[in-house]
Amino acid sequence: MDRILIDGGEEILVGHGLPSPLLPPSDRLRVLVVTQPGARQVAEAVAERVDAPTVEIFELPDREAAKDLGTVEAIYLRLLEGGFSRRDTIVGVGGGTVTDVAGFVAATWLRGVEVVHVPTTLLAAVDAAIGGKTGVNFRGKNLVGAFWHPSRVVIDLDVLSRLPRDLLREGSAEAVKAGLVGDPLLVDAYRRRGLDADLEVVVPRAVAVKARVVSADFREAGRRAVLNYGHTVGHALETVTGLAHGYAVAVGMTAAAEIARRRHGFDGDDQRRLLQGMGLPVDVDDAGVDAGADAVLEAMARDKKRDVGGIRFVLLRDVGDPTVEHVTPDDVDAALEAVGVR
Repeated sequence: MDRILIDGGEEILVGHGLPSPLLPPSDRLRVLVVTQPGARQVAEAVAERVDAPTVEIFELPDREAAKDLGTVEAIYLRLLEGGFSRRDTIVGVGGGTVTDVAGFVAATWLRGVEVVHVPTTLLAAVDAAIGGKTGVNFRGKNLVGAFWHPSRVVIDLDVLSRLPRDLLREGSAEAVKAGLVGDPLLVDAYRRRGLDADLEVVVPRAVAVKARVVSADFREAGRRAVLNYGHTVGHALETVTGLAHGYAVAVGMTAAAEIARRRHGFDGDDQRRLLQGMGLPVDVDDAGVDAGADAVLEAMARDKKRDVGGIRFVLLRDVGDPTVEHVTPDDVDAALEAVGVR
């Protein structure tokens, strides 16, 4: 398997099948495999490969509804009842909801225990499972969370190759985002083949972008913010409308491109064609949702990327050349207008 390292101890393995041993060597006694119904089969395969005296599977509710403090408390109770100690391990097997929740529980149980992720969606494989950002939703997207490196992330390309088309499409939004902020060759792969771009090219290149950025700025004090391209408007749309994360980010990238066009002459039309060629929405009509400007602005006001200077956007001067800037109310109005939010 390909091996990519992030400074801080995070090892990412990308290849076909599950490695053996699956977990890094340790004297752990207990493992809790956290999953959701759609990833149960992979979770059972993972549990069979885990070398520990006690291995349990804990199944979360389905979809984003699981990303709340009630779910976290339920896992804490299982850990308490099972006698899980600091030497033990939590394994997240599933999409971004699972890796976010499992990572947050690991970061906070006994002030920190080992976590390993086995992402089963493209979105989790290229983004959510990597880099140690964990979180749950609390009156906004990921407003409660912690930074906590997984010791290992195992990406099985065989699992990703079997994804339904809609999940592949949603995850491709985060993959192409990585290319737009840090790898023009990855963007070219999507330009040439659209959603049929080779996962053996897409996944390692997208992971490599995130690994470089996170290694330079683990706690998002500066450079790491560029990975939030499309997320300022995207998270607001996700909160207000329930739009799936990848689709919301695609619309958010289109909104950010309008500000970048105004400020830096960025070719937003080219990006729009790229996203449309992948089957991703570029406005709320494409996405099939209705969002009023007041509600979206209110959600943006709670965004983690806001600071005393106001709302910050990741903008592109060119593909692979991102910048993070405070924007004006006129900029925001133009961005929302460009994606049909009125």
